[in-house]
Amino acid sequence: MFLPNYKYKVMHMKSIPANKEEKSTRQQDKTWILVAVDNSDYAQLVAEEAAKVAQQRKANVVFLSVVPIPSFVAAEGEVDTQYIHEQEKEYQNLHNQLIDDYFKEYKATLVESKILHGDPASKIVKYADEIDADLIVMGSKGQGKLASVFLGSVSKHVVNSSKRSVLVVKKKNKE
Repeated sequence: MFLPNYKYKVMHMKSIPANKEEKSTRQQDKTWILVAVDNSDYAQLVAEEAAKVAQQRKANVVFLSVVPIPSFVAAEGEVDTQYIHEQEKEYQNLHNQLIDDYFKEYKATLVESKILHGDPASKIVKYADEIDADLIVMGSKGQGKLASVFLGSVSKHVVNSSKRSVLVVKKKNKE
């Protein structure tokens, strides 16, 4: 699907990781920003911040969402494919909307969309390495202190385990 004011390459619903050939065809002289979003309230804020950075750096962007596969499902080996397909559609619609809202005016920016399956934190870190991202932009989901202690958070895991720079976008406090 091509939109009038910018290049748009859809790579959704492919579980094939980026390989060396794919990397070599990328614009090596450009900065690559991986924008990790989910269906939370943070998606708009994350896209807005990523657009600012992409414009400043004249960077290319990859929107990434990860459909989580619950651990009990993975252990039993049965996956609800209808759930996965619904999540893929929701994420692709989200990516398209965010691209339309924040990136269509940047004519020189290549914007890609990628949807993976599995543990969001580890998939974000791994995919950032595969595409040799210069920056990961993601939201900080407010779980509360107790939930964060027991469950951790995706952004915390990415910040602690990625060798890439990470921009964590927080909601602005309304006073």
